Amino acid sequence: MRSRDAGVTLVEVLVVLVLVGIMAGAIGLSLGPADRGDAANREATLLIARLNRAADEALLTGAATAFVWGDGTYRFEVRQIDGSWGPHPIELLGTPHQVGIINFSGDGGSDGRYVVDGDLLPATMAALRLTMRSANGSDEVVSFDGVNALQDPS
Repeated sequence: MRSRDAGVTLVEVLVVLVLVGIMAGAIGLSLGPADRGDAANREATLLIARLNRAADEALLTGAATAFVWGDGTYRFEVRQIDGSWGPHPIELLGTPHQVGIINFSGDGGSDGRYVVDGDLLPATMAALRLTMRSANGSDEVVSFDGVNALQDPS
């Protein structure tokens, strides 16, 4: 038999650590997602990544690609063999993306289409400028010239 002055065993310590870990995980999950930073900035960063990906795909495939925005969403389309436009074959680009509580407008207004051919030349021969305004009033401006998308400094 062990004496009462011996302290706690390793098994008892491990059981307590497991219980504390389970409780911390349950509390963390019950808090839900927290808003981390400015929504317009996050959406602008995501849009830049998608515009650059679409430009890379247009260059690789040689297919004309369109960036289409309106009604709080945006998506990418490609020109089909018959000349019509269809969803981009890459699901990430072809599926409409909801921009949430952000007002989304471009050079052509709140709805528009920006077409880049397979050589990355814009159909309008002008760069696209998109403004994303969040509920707190902060603006993020994204420029896209057919080759590269950048966030304009504020």
